[in-house]
Amino acid sequence: MSDVLGLVVEVKPIQAHFRIPYNSLLMDSYPFPPRTTAIGMLAGAMGLPEEGFRGLLNELRYGVIVEEAGSRVEETAVIFKKEDSPIYPITKVLYHKPHYRLFFAGEDRLIERAYEALLDPVFTPYLGDSESLLYPARKDYVRLVGVEEGRETTLRSVIPEEAYSSGARFFVLRGSNLTPRDYRMPVGFTYSGKKRRAVFRRVVAFAGGYVELASPVEVFLFDGEPVFTF
Repeated sequence: MSDVLGLVVEVKPIQAHFRIPYNSLLMDSYPFPPRTTAIGMLAGAMGLPEEGFRGLLNELRYGVIVEEAGSRVEETAVIFKKEDSPIYPITKVLYHKPHYRLFFAGEDRLIERAYEALLDPVFTPYLGDSESLLYPARKDYVRLVGVEEGRETTLRSVIPEEAYSSGARFFVLRGSNLTPRDYRMPVGFTYSGKKRRAVFRRVVAFAGGYVELASPVEVFLFDGEPVFTF
């Protein structure tokens, strides 16, 4: 990528839910915003239609650091279809007051446009479902930064599962409710007519510490912060 610019978005929502689509018996949640969700948030702020969202998926790199996973909460609702139908209790997982730093990298013009959109969004930004509004973590929650390419073994960001399984150690810096665990994160979509199907990649997420990998991986340095991007 030439003329790469970085966008850092630091958020601390009251609650967050990022539906894990391959769990059918429970509305489970990723403990971090997946790539498709985060880029979708930018597309909404920019007022882009589906085609524009697809373009962003191809043009942007994304990474995330989970500063605080938040408290895992479960709520159960009863679904009524008809008076004589069976009752279906649905359990939904939420994270209360998580703290994320989202990192985007792309061409200058695109990143600057996304930055301006977050300051004056077309549609209300939210992360995950429609109840999970985006709440800034601080006054300067969105900022433009320089980006450089690098190779690192010490990371705090979500990383590919293959890099972790090749050899890694997790060092705890503070109490954490998110020890390293692998997830199948949606990173994009394949399209057939009006239908789309998610494309997944196995990743490892954690909070409250850092991972030391056996071998270095290619990263982007966002104002010096090493982040693996997808």
